[in-house]
Amino acid sequence: MKKLVGILMIGLMAMTPLNEEAITGTIEGFDKLPEMKLGLFTLGADFPIEIGTVNKGGDFSIDLAQATLPADMAEEDMAVFFGGLNTAFDGAFSKDDFGLLADVIALRNPYISIMASKNRWAGNVFPVTSEEVKNWLEDSAYNNAVIGSYLNIVYVEEPVTLDYSTSATMPYEGENILQEYQFKLTLEPGFNWVQYDIEEVFETDPMIRGSFPSKTTIRNMDDSSQFRWIGKFF
Repeated sequence: MKKLVGILMIGLMAMTPLNEEAITGTIEGFDKLPEMKLGLFTLGADFPIEIGTVNKGGDFSIDLAQATLPADMAEEDMAVFFGGLNTAFDGAFSKDDFGLLADVIALRNPYISIMASKNRWAGNVFPVTSEEVKNWLEDSAYNNAVIGSYLNIVYVEEPVTLDYSTSATMPYEGENILQEYQFKLTLEPGFNWVQYDIEEVFETDPMIRGSFPSKTTIRNMDDSSQFRWIGKFF
């Protein structure tokens, strides 16, 4: 992976908190299900990370500022799930892409889960701008990427600011197709919303594999109202 332009710095200066306010909305398809919790099962079903609630009818509230790592999980067990900053984002990134920040401890949380009683996994929530984006996230091998946006959640142990471009290649039919990424992102210690804007798509033969993003911006969320919160229930 080749870095095109890079300005990387640890944001040690005072920054405006990005996750102070709770995000609210309605989970599509929740209908008459009972009130449940929302969480992250990234550390396993025995150690869910609670991030909010959803009421009967689907109205939800997520407050990442209140989310914490489980206090009852052994540090050595928890460490298995964490990695360097290159593991925190969607894309084939290497440590070289993050320079001095490569060793910042991070945890990628790609799914928001719906938790029934006794922390039973009852479904997932997809914050996306269209159902086509949601379908691609579920199965990128067979479903086509489309221009649009989606969210996931990243945990970091240190404040980080990323403002640079990098690239990767995706093999397709004997060629290496360029994938460009633009980071415009500030992360605070703890849990952070990360927005992916798919700006260009490389179209493939659907009999071989689904189309995939060729240009993506990775940035802070600035408007949660643009997203549909689509539920998938088990």
